[in-house]
This record gives sequence, C-alpha cells and structure tokens, in this order.
Amino acid sequence: MGPAELFLNNQLLDVMNQSVFVTDPEFNIVYVNKACTDTTGYGREEVLGANLDILCSERNNGNFQEVLRHKIREDDHWQGEVWMHNKTADGYAAWLSMSPLRDQRGGLANYAGISFNITPMKQNEQRLLFMAHFDVLTNLPNRVLMYDRLRQALALARRGRYQVAVMLLDLDRFKEINDTLGHHVGDLLLVEAAARLLSCVRETDTIARMGGDEFLAILPDIGSAPSAAHIAQDLLEKLARPFHIDGHDLFVSASIGITMYPNDSQDENSILKNADTAMYHAKAQGKNNYKFFTEDINKSTIERFMLESRFRRALEKLEFHLNYQPKVDLHSGSITGIEALLRWYHPEQGSVMPTLFIPLAEETGLVIPLGEWAIREACRQNKAWQDDGLPPLVVSVNLSARHFPKNNLAEMISGVLDETGLDPKYLMLEITESALMENVEETIRTLNALRDMGLRISLDDFGTGYSSLNYLNRFPIDELKIDKSFIADTSRSADSRRVVSAIIVLAHTLKLRVIAEGVETEEQLSFLRQNQCDEVQGFYFSKPLSSEQLRKLIRKGLVVTEAGQSEIWEVPGAARGTAGE
Repeated sequence: MGPAELFLNNQLLDVMNQSVFVTDPEFNIVYVNKACTDTTGYGREEVLGANLDILCSERNNGNFQEVLRHKIREDDHWQGEVWMHNKTADGYAAWLSMSPLRDQRGGLANYAGISFNITPMKQNEQRLLFMAHFDVLTNLPNRVLMYDRLRQALALARRGRYQVAVMLLDLDRFKEINDTLGHHVGDLLLVEAAARLLSCVRETDTIARMGGDEFLAILPDIGSAPSAAHIAQDLLEKLARPFHIDGHDLFVSASIGITMYPNDSQDENSILKNADTAMYHAKAQGKNNYKFFTEDINKSTIERFMLESRFRRALEKLEFHLNYQPKVDLHSGSITGIEALLRWYHPEQGSVMPTLFIPLAEETGLVIPLGEWAIREACRQNKAWQDDGLPPLVVSVNLSARHFPKNNLAEMISGVLDETGLDPKYLMLEITESALMENVEETIRTLNALRDMGLRISLDDFGTGYSSLNYLNRFPIDELKIDKSFIADTSRSADSRRVVSAIIVLAHTLKLRVIAEGVETEEQLSFLRQNQCDEVQGFYFSKPLSSEQLRKLIRKGLVVTEAGQSEIWEVPGAARGTAGE
C-alpha cells in the first residue's frame, strides 16, 4: 500500500463515528482513530503503546483478554457488550467487535476493534423498563409489577405458611380537589400521598399505584389481622393530616379494604376482588375508615350488583312511579303544594325502598335520566290535575347534585315545561345543601337561570349540610326545608327545639318561607305553629298518595284546623312511605 493510499485510509478512519483501534497480538495499542480519542477522552500519545486495559474497564471479567483470545481463535471473530474507560468519567457501555488481522503468510499480526457507545440506548431501555413496571408520577410499582410482587408474596407465604395482608386504598375527595384546583395540584397530592404511604410500611412491603387515586399495599408475613388493622389505622392517620401543596392546605381521607391470605382466598385475582369489595364497603359506610373482607360483605356486594342490574332494566321498562305528599300551610290550614316522591315497584320483588335505589342511582349516574323522567312526569301530572279543574298547586321535585355539572339543565327543564304546558310558577325544585356547595359559582348561575324562567327553588334537608350564611344569602332560593331529623328531636330535645326556632328566624330574616318535613305528632305541630313555621308535611296529615288518591283528597277541600288532626290522616288506601323521602 503506497503513502497516498495509506493517507486516504487514515482519513477515512478518522471521519467514522465508531471508535476504531488496532493492537498487536499482545493487545498493546498501535493505532486509534479520532472517534476513539474523542469518546474516551485519551489523547493518541496516551494510548499508543499502552495495553488494551487502558480502554477496557475493570468492570469487565478479570480474564477479559483471555476470553477475547479464546473466542477469536475459535470463531475468528468476537463481539459483545463491554464496559469502556472514559478518562473523565466512570465509563460507558459499548458494543465491541474484534477480529484478527493476518500477515501475508496467514499468521496473526494484529487485532482490530470497532466499538460504539450504547449508553444512550441502554438508558432508553432502562427508561422503557421502568415505565413498564413503575408509575412515572409516584415512582411506585404499577399494576404490572404489583401482580408480580403479589404472586411472589403468595408463593413465599405458601412455603413459609404465614399470612399476607392486601389493602386496597382509595383517596376520598380526590376528584373534587383535582377538578377544582387542577391536575397539577392533584398530581402533587398523589406524590405526597405516596410518600406518606411508604413511610407507614416495611422495606419488605409493597405500595403500588393501581391508577387514579387508588393504591395497593402488599404486606407479607403480617402476623395477624390486628397487625393489619394497626397499619391501616396508621395509614388513615397519616393521610388525614393536611397537605400543604402549591399554596393550598388540602384535606383528604381514605377508604381501605383489607383481605387476608390464606383465610379469604388463595389466588391473586380473588384477593384483589376481595380487597376491592371491602374497600367499597368502607367508602359506603362513611369513608375515612377500613373494612376487612367477610362473606357477609361479599354477599352484600353480589346483592348490590343484582340490584343495579334490576335497576337498569327498571329504568328501561319505566317501572318507576311517583307518589305525592301534601304540604299544608299553617296559616290557612289548606293544601298549598305537593312533593313528588319517586317509587319503584319491581314486578317480582315488589316495592324497593328509596334508601336502596336512590344512592345506587347517584353512584351510577343513572339518577340523571331518572331525575329527568321524574320532573317530566310531575309536570305532566300537575298539568293534568289543573286541566281536570283542581286548584293549581306547586309540585316539588328533588334535584340531584349530579344534574348541576350538566350545562343543559335549564334547557332540559324548559323543554319539559313546553312539552307538558305547565306554567313554571307551579314547579319547585328541591336541592340539598351539599349539592349547592359542590361548585358554588356554577350552581348560582344555574339557579339564577331557573329562577329567571319562573321556577321556585327550595333548599332541602337544611341543617344537615355545610352551607355558610354568606353563601346562603347569595343563593336564589325561595324556601328552607328543615330536615325531619330536627323535627323528630323537638319532642325530646331542647337543643333541637332551639335549632329549629333559630332556623325559622334566620329564614324569615332572609325573607324565605320555611317548611318542616316529617311532622308526625300534635306536639310537633303545636311547636311549629308557636314558632311561626309557614308550611308542614308529614304523616300527621297524610302519607304519600297515588295521583288518583291525591286528586280525590284535593277535591274534598279539606282544611287542617288548630284543633289538631284532620280527615286527611284518614284517607283510605294511602301509599306507604316516609315523609320527605
């Protein structure tokens, strides 16, 4: 090879991106290209004549050069992943390919090596591996790794014959915080919550994020159920402390479902299902607590699932109907309004209590179409009574908090009124304090739109929620409805009597009418008269009635006198139910 050709070959090697080096048969370096010196940080003068060990890290096998010789002698080539030295760093991962260079007689003259840095690729692989097994927000194991950890924990427990506790934890009120303050704050809250959960368990335990605001704890060799309960209580207490995030003091709690291996179930899928079942019951029973899985809970869950299936079919087949309970004006003694009460009669199971299906409707979101049907049916029936010559009365319908996030609420009610022909002034919507306070500004805008249409608004179950006087003055409402629990206690509690008296004064100060629900005794009625309550409803006057029963009752024009109980109480065949349900 002439000088010109050799010069071109050297130039070619120097413009290559891969590191190229040549050694003698003893692995002493005789040539390196520019990429090799740039990547390793060594100058040519530092490596030429030095052993290959200057480039290859000691992190490789101690007999690395012997392995190279052996493999090249066997296969006439070697390639693989190695660690290379970097003069200014700890080293880097590289893919190295080495082959022998032979002289004209076929004898070994040199070794030629080509390597390229695969550290970025390895880091990317590690990131992908991490993302496949860990939650990128909290750095906790994700569902995939959780299943693997759970299988391992169960296998070790079978061998060691010990118990494993599995806890499914769901943050209460997280969605409200996330929706109100934004996902950024919600994410920071999840990160802090994950850190608190980790602080409550051992290094051998696993805390995994299942998704959203759900976490799973795997506690091997827990010892006993009381030990699991102690940890669950610790978790609740840690999470109940205020979170100081992005200038906000946030308060959340948690609902925890606990299942024990091997007592409750034997495989991971059943264990997770049991923990979920127990967690649902913890949430249903007031939140901020824990529940252990039991067969009774499992039976209750199955029954609830069957009830939900029946409920969905009932909504399709319109197995629902309305009963109506009169409202009596305490000044005139006459019926001035009626409350429409939703009832479900199943063809096979019979009457289903509202306390069973209303919470189910709220949870599943089916309360929205059900509520729309109830409003439409109440308006239709009220218009039919008026067309039949009955005096016009205001019909009240309960409105769920789930209706308010829907932007078309006012539009929907306007369409119902147009369809049924009912004058808006004869429709009153009853909403609870908790519904009012979920999104105050949006609720005020919606209620104003409804009031502008001519509807009336009643604040239902007053005293059981958390509305402030400041907001109460801003809400466009027409009446306060005192919760029946306060009315029931007036017969035996001086405190309840003072509370009811104060509510009546407050309402009148705000120029609102006051109605008391759940009136069942003459003593209660007398107390409410003395304190200037405006209207009452309850079993003392009438149980909820069918539309035909109420039509006959109104035609009689019965009046409640101060002497006490009226003929309304004696209406035969009245529908059963609880006042104000």
